[in-house]
Amino acid sequence: MACDKQSVYHTFQTLPIEGWPQKDTLTFNVPVTDSMVLYNIFLEVRNRNNYPYQNLPLILYVDGPDASILKTDTLQLALADKNGVWQGNGWGGLYQSSVPAGNIYIKKTGQYKIRIAYSFSDKKLSGINDIGINIKKSYGLE
Repeated sequence: MACDKQSVYHTFQTLPIEGWPQKDTLTFNVPVTDSMVLYNIFLEVRNRNNYPYQNLPLILYVDGPDASILKTDTLQLALADKNGVWQGNGWGGLYQSSVPAGNIYIKKTGQYKIRIAYSFSDKKLSGINDIGINIKKSYGLE
């Protein structure tokens, strides 16, 4: 799941090729075994070249082990510039972008949930291939 020593959780969820239904909030179940640590959260998006917008507004929720909402944030991912040039790293019509989604100080171990939804009014959002979460320990700030 983790790609480097700093990452403690890194995974993607693949969305349906016909589009991401508005009613489908993505849920990532994150086991946290190290408490009293500051973690940095990054959202990662893989979009296809048929994505119809320049940006992607996402709503992020972090739920604690007791189901309390610890964090809610709205993030605006710029996937293309004003000329329509894709900003992420690309290959074969697929582009990957990453954006910092803030940090969270974890006080106790347990199963945390990160939920992600988009805030466009589209009933189905086409052109998004995958949504990912990368959580890293924030060394030196503890």
